[in-house]
Amino acid sequence: MKITLLGLRDLETDQPLLDQRDYGIMLVGALYSTEKLTDASQLKYRLKITHIEQIIDLKEHKEVKFEKGKSPSQKQRWRIEEKLGKEEYENFMGWLLGKMDSLTEEYIEQMEGQNEPRKT
Repeated sequence: MKITLLGLRDLETDQPLLDQRDYGIMLVGALYSTEKLTDASQLKYRLKITHIEQIIDLKEHKEVKFEKGKSPSQKQRWRIEEKLGKEEYENFMGWLLGKMDSLTEEYIEQMEGQNEPRKT
């Protein structure tokens, strides 16, 4: 069986990487597709990397600090997972989506309130 990784991107670290070191990188991915190869018993899996969980300096067994997510949605995911845990992410997103209409209405009201001229 083979695995192809999709969606890899550059990372920015908060600290330099050192020569003569190996680094462990934990990637989190979702199954994107499964393909049968020429030999019917062989499969090729494609995983879309959703985010990078951790980078570890394997010599010192220390975590390398890096910026987790640049886009607003990536930052939101990290904040939810840090606060509630990974296992609660899907549940929280379902809850949040259920409240989306009232939240967007509240946001629109705030925006309109900011655009009104001030009374003196």
